[in-house]
Amino acid sequence: YTRRDWRVMTIVDAAMEALQQCEQQIVVARELALASEPGPSCFVVFATQKAAAEAAQCLLHSGSRRNFKVQPAPGPDNVNWQTLLYRSKDSTRRIFLVTPVIVLLILFPSGIFTVGVASACIVDPPKGLQSFLGWYCSQEAYLFNTFISGLLPPVLLTLWEVFVVSFFMLYLVQAQNVHSSLSSTDRRFLRYYYVWGFINVLLGGITGGALGGFVESVLGASNSTYSVQQHLGRVLPISSNFFLTFIFFRAFYIPIQRLILPHPGVICWAVRKYLCFLGCAVTPRDRTVKYSPRGMRMGREVGVFLMVAMLGLTFCLTAPIMAPACALFFVGNFIVWRYHVLYVYERGYESNGAMWFSVVELMVWSLLIAQSFTSCVLFSKKGWIPGIMLYLTVPYYLYRYICSIKAEFGSGSAWSVPLGEAAKAPPADFSAEIYTHPSLRPAATGWHPDVGKVWRGYPNVAVKSTF
Repeated sequence: YTRRDWRVMTIVDAAMEALQQCEQQIVVARELALASEPGPSCFVVFATQKAAAEAAQCLLHSGSRRNFKVQPAPGPDNVNWQTLLYRSKDSTRRIFLVTPVIVLLILFPSGIFTVGVASACIVDPPKGLQSFLGWYCSQEAYLFNTFISGLLPPVLLTLWEVFVVSFFMLYLVQAQNVHSSLSSTDRRFLRYYYVWGFINVLLGGITGGALGGFVESVLGASNSTYSVQQHLGRVLPISSNFFLTFIFFRAFYIPIQRLILPHPGVICWAVRKYLCFLGCAVTPRDRTVKYSPRGMRMGREVGVFLMVAMLGLTFCLTAPIMAPACALFFVGNFIVWRYHVLYVYERGYESNGAMWFSVVELMVWSLLIAQSFTSCVLFSKKGWIPGIMLYLTVPYYLYRYICSIKAEFGSGSAWSVPLGEAAKAPPADFSAEIYTHPSLRPAATGWHPDVGKVWRGYPNVAVKSTF
C-alpha cells in the first residue's frame, strides 16, 4: 500500500513539473511572437466612422503597385485566424489544390447507390444481377427486401451526410483560406453543401433509379437537349418513392433522436453513468469539455432545410404526397430546432444576419430547379406549350425578385455605409486587445480550445487549423 501511494505521488509530481515547463514554454513563445515581424494581415482602426466609410469606398495601394484588399473587420469572436496568417499567394495555391477534392466529394455517387438499392425491384435489372434480383424481389424475400429497399437507403444516406460530407467538407472549405471570418466560411460551406444536395442527392437520386437505361438513352447518337429533358421527366416519378421515404425518415426519426441525444456529450454522459468501466470523461476537465453545449452548425442545419425544400418543390407535382411530408418535416424540426437554439446550443459567432441573404438566394435557385424538372415532366408527357411557358416566365420572375432583394437589402457581402449616415454616427471606443489572438494576451485571457473554429464543441472533428 505504501509503495503504491509513493508511485502515485511520483506520477503527480512529474505531471506538475511537466505542466510548469509547458507554461514557461508558452510564455517564451508568446514573447517571441510579439517581438517578431508582423504577419501579412492587419486590423486598421479609424478615428471616426466617416473615415472608415471613406476608406472602404477608395482603392488603397502602396508604392509597389500591390493593392490592399480591404474588408470589414469581423467581430472579435468571428475572426478566422488561419486565413489572416497566410499570404494571398499561398491561399490561392490552396484553393487550386483543395477545390478538386471538394468536387470529388460532391460527385461521389452516394445518392445513385442508395436510390439504386431502393429501386432494385422497380426498374429492369442489369444483366449480371438478374438471377439474384429474381429471388430478392420474390415473395420469399419480402421481409428482407422491405428492410433493404425501404429502411436501409435513407439511413445510409443520412449517415454519409452526417459523418463524412458535413465534417470533411467543412475541413476542406476551411483549408481553402478564402474568408477572414468564420461566418463567411460557414456560408461558403452552405453553398457547397447545397451543390452536393443538388448533384448527389437530387440528380443522383433521380438517375439512380434507372441508371442503366438513363445513361444509354442520354449517350445515344440521336440526342439533343430536348431529349435529355424528356428522359429526366420519365425517370423523375420512379425515384419519388425513395425521396418520400427519405423525407418521412427525417420528419419522424430525426426530431425524436435530436430531442433525446442533441449532441455527442449526452452519449458520453450516459456511457460514464451506466458503463463507467469504459473510462469516458474521468476527470472534471474532460467532463466539462465533453458535456458542455455545442455550437450551432449553422451551415449544415440550414443546408438540410434547403435540401428538403428543394426536394419538396421538385416532387410536389409528380408525387403530391411529398408536399405534406415536407410540411411535417418543417413543423417537427422547427419545434426541436428552436428549442435547441434557445436552450441547448451556444452561439459560435455573430454574422449580423448575413446568413439570411444566402438562404434567400439558394431558395430562389431551388424554385428554378423545381421549374426545370417540372418542364422536363411536361415534355415527357408531350406538354410542350406549358413546359416552354414555364421557361419563359419563371426564370424572369425569379431574376427580378432577387434583383429587388439586392436593391432593398444589399447582399451578404455589402458592408459600406453611406457617408451621410457615417458622419452622424458617434465614435466607437474599444480596446485593441479584443483583436489580439487570445493566446497572445497576458495570461491567455479569453483562450479556449475552440477559439478560431467555425463549429465549436466538436473536438477532433472540426478543426481551427488545417494542413
